[in-house]
Amino acid sequence: MNATNLSRTTTLAATALIAGVLGFTLTACGEQQQAPTAGSGVATPPADRSVPVVGGPSKAPASSRSTSSTAADASECGRVGGPDGALHVRIAGGDVSCETAMSIAKEYSPLIATGKSQTVSGWDCGPSTAAGELARCSRDDQAVAFTVQ
Repeated sequence: MNATNLSRTTTLAATALIAGVLGFTLTACGEQQQAPTAGSGVATPPADRSVPVVGGPSKAPASSRSTSSTAADASECGRVGGPDGALHVRIAGGDVSCETAMSIAKEYSPLIATGKSQTVSGWDCGPSTAAGELARCSRDDQAVAFTVQ
């Protein structure tokens, strides 16, 4: 190898090395975004929600459910579709027939997901504060409850 070939080889190697370092540096200097920390647990909801979602009570583990018949079971009239699946329709107070309870339930169940109070056929319906109930409709001393179990 003569001196000219050695000089040209050295120049090409140096140029390739500089180009590689420059490319790596430019890639590493791109815009950085900090990843969320593992303990933050904060999720930002989407800015536009056309239908708000109202979470229902969580289901009890199978081991804590009673297998015997209770008074609440006797007041169950049927099931209707809810925001996250079937809802049990129960008479929660007063002298309400299952026919009336199911009529109110079928009219109100599509509105439960709004999370707002509604008037349905003269009944005041809305989210419930009672334990185990997702929603409740009431009129005078009569009440119909919507539960997930």
